[in-house]
Amino acid sequence: MISKRLIFWLALILMPFVMAACSDTSSSLGQYHEGRILLLNVLEIDRTDELLYSTIDPEDVIRKWRIKPSKAGQELLLMRFKVENHVAVNTVLVADEQSVVIEGFFENDYRPISVNRTVILDQRGQGEGAVTVADGECTDHARLVVNAGTNVQWTNRGESGTAIQFGAGAVPGLGDGLVQIAPGGSVSNRFDQPGTFEYRCSGGDGSVQEAQILVEASDSVRDNKENNILFLEGSFDLPRGTSLDGWMIFEIPKGTEIKNLRWRAGDSITIRF
Repeated sequence: MISKRLIFWLALILMPFVMAACSDTSSSLGQYHEGRILLLNVLEIDRTDELLYSTIDPEDVIRKWRIKPSKAGQELLLMRFKVENHVAVNTVLVADEQSVVIEGFFENDYRPISVNRTVILDQRGQGEGAVTVADGECTDHARLVVNAGTNVQWTNRGESGTAIQFGAGAVPGLGDGLVQIAPGGSVSNRFDQPGTFEYRCSGGDGSVQEAQILVEASDSVRDNKENNILFLEGSFDLPRGTSLDGWMIFEIPKGTEIKNLRWRAGDSITIRF
């Protein structure tokens, strides 16, 4: 789960209508498509093997983030949408995995991925890794990527105990039982070998959060290319005369050509590419 301090980077600002032009790669790009309530415009489409971006929280802490496909042979398809409400006094738009379906020429359907549940905090090249836990959750951050040889420390910033637990034999230094972290306390482990280490964060209320440490080779470095991006994810009130502008991310097989897009958030609109 992402800390409440970081929620702001997922938020989008309601703004007056501004017509936008975009690439003519497809005749449907940059065109407005009308539903009963909303106007929908696909402004841009891009593809990448890795999405990198940074955020600054209210305490001026810079965090670096990474999103990659879940397996080889896949790529990220980025689509920038502009959604306008000209009709209803107010409409609620929920941008989630069910809000959009894109269809390939072979009739395969693809839905947006959840940025919140996919993004990884990139701490490669820092020598030390840090995870903040509080009240049974890994709040900052549940998914972490570091270099081999990095010492990762879990610190409890909450007011109650939190435990972490790795699978049997995965991390000998921490064992396979519950490792309790008292408020203000910390535990650490050095990860010397590349690999994916799944674990759980839990608290006294019985809730369990899945978490992950991804360890890459010691010479793995972050590309200097950063993306300036706002994500369209979450629930939004869209009063009449306002719009939303943001990106959704899909994971698709490399080279997949898009045939249709079906929008289902707050209205029903179909776009043919």
